Amino acid sequence: MLLVSLTEFILYICFSVLIGSLVLYMVPRDKKTTLYIPKKLLYLTAVSIPIAAFFPIFQTAYLLSADLSLWFTLKTVVLTFEIGKSWLFISFIAVILLFVLRANHFTIKPHLKIWALTLTLMMLLGYTYSAHASTITEWRGFIVHTLHFLSTTIWIGILFVIGWFSKDKQNWSSFLKWFTPVAIICLTMAIVTGYFTMEIDIDSYDDVNASVLQEYQNSLIVNYGQALILKHVFIISLVIFALINGILFRKNHNRNSFNPLKWVKLESVYALIVFGITAFMGQSWPPHQIYSLIKAEGASPLFNLFYNGDIVNTIQNAEQKDIFNVTMLFGLENYLLFALGLLFLLLTIYSAVRKKSVFASTFSSFLMSVSIYLGIILGVQ
Repeated sequence: MLLVSLTEFILYICFSVLIGSLVLYMVPRDKKTTLYIPKKLLYLTAVSIPIAAFFPIFQTAYLLSADLSLWFTLKTVVLTFEIGKSWLFISFIAVILLFVLRANHFTIKPHLKIWALTLTLMMLLGYTYSAHASTITEWRGFIVHTLHFLSTTIWIGILFVIGWFSKDKQNWSSFLKWFTPVAIICLTMAIVTGYFTMEIDIDSYDDVNASVLQEYQNSLIVNYGQALILKHVFIISLVIFALINGILFRKNHNRNSFNPLKWVKLESVYALIVFGITAFMGQSWPPHQIYSLIKAEGASPLFNLFYNGDIVNTIQNAEQKDIFNVTMLFGLENYLLFALGLLFLLLTIYSAVRKKSVFASTFSSFLMSVSIYLGIILGVQ
């Protein structure tokens, strides 16, 4: 499971770097920093996408090959399962993309750059077509998950490339003029589509009348829900640094002592954390049937670390026909943790704007995330 989560994490990075690079190739030189994107990196990302996408297929085949040969089961999964067909499509497109990337004068011929971006988007569609949300609700899940993944990879991809492959901060103001609205649009789309994707992924089969909030609370018992809340908490830090970089630091780019690239790298690190958590979620059982999931695997180890109530034992000893709902009760300690999180938020902004300290801002934002998480988890009844 951890290996497949790692490969999915690599997949997210590859899509982001590839899309971010191709988008920036199309941007005029006076609208972006001086970039050096190694061509070998683009080749590597194009090759790594089908390789990383193959591991979930192998995992599926391995789990199904109890009484059959692994090779026969693997061939069956590739040729008949949706995840296998999607992988064949991704692999075919990746081969074509490699030829386009290796073409002479690729970086200066507009039609080649358009073809490369189109092929990359086709691979992205192939990946999202076999995702969990797509397999549950078909077109609705496919559309919202695709828009969610696409908006995230455009925003984070450009961020990655600018932060790690810029040689200087030249044209920084011109870059922010177009990237800031693009980032806002992508973030808004990611939040909206993320909500609908989450609604599909945590939909309760045990209680069809449960609200989304109740399903969210119930999911906190298992690994998927723990990863989900951690993802949301760290997204807060990601958005904070996006606002700091895009708005609060806008007037500082002309100062010789100010280096915006190190702050963009910091923002990209939080993006990597969110990617890592999302990859873990992709390999965790969705909380559609909490009763069966708790019976089979027990509660999340992280949940057990902070929870000392009886709901897990109650579920494990109960009949399947019963419906169990997690309730939240916030007392003084919870509100103190939320207040502490707010103080760390203010300290994060102060450390960035006044002290220009990357370490202090990073540490403060991390403590903010921990405080908010603990404030929520300790309220579970």
